[in-house]
Amino acid sequence: MEGERKDCISPVKKYLFIKVVVIALLLVLTAEMGRQALTKEETKKVQKTNSQQMKVENPLSMGKYPEVSGAVEEYFEKAAGESKFVEAYEGIESHIKLGRYKDTYVVFVRYDMKIKDIYTKVPGLGTLYVDKKKDGSYRVGTEVKEAEIRTCIEELAQHTDVQQLFADTQSAYHAAVQSDALLQEALMDLKNAYEDSTGS
Repeated sequence: MEGERKDCISPVKKYLFIKVVVIALLLVLTAEMGRQALTKEETKKVQKTNSQQMKVENPLSMGKYPEVSGAVEEYFEKAAGESKFVEAYEGIESHIKLGRYKDTYVVFVRYDMKIKDIYTKVPGLGTLYVDKKKDGSYRVGTEVKEAEIRTCIEELAQHTDVQQLFADTQSAYHAAVQSDALLQEALMDLKNAYEDSTGS
């Protein structure tokens, strides 16, 4: 009887697990390419800086903008609370670069995603665009329509310090996958499902 029960539950858990792994994999791959879509910019900002100045004077910063980091942590807490698959985002690190306009920030967020019922945490890296609203609060999101801002984000993603962060995260991700056979199996199923759906 117990064996039958396990067989009943296992496919459901496996399906949910694969869906979460898809999300984690997409986040890592998207961050690696530096092309994740970012937040809507509703108001134009002033004090533009040129690309060369941003490269020289705009290193990744941690702890320098606590209000921005706090808004990012709240964003991830909310995301975990609304997810059926993610138990928590742990070890959140906000690596921040200044945006093109005043009070705008591009945040490369390193985290470990704890999936429900799965022991191994999945290292991930997301890209968020944060801006300060008129009321002093911070808006955090993943979509940006303005081509100029998207270009700025892509330029920042090519900076050496960001590329190193991408590489370190990808390395940690691969180490996690290698350490967990269930994760490997789920990723193989995901790859096969993708190839079947695209006819590759």
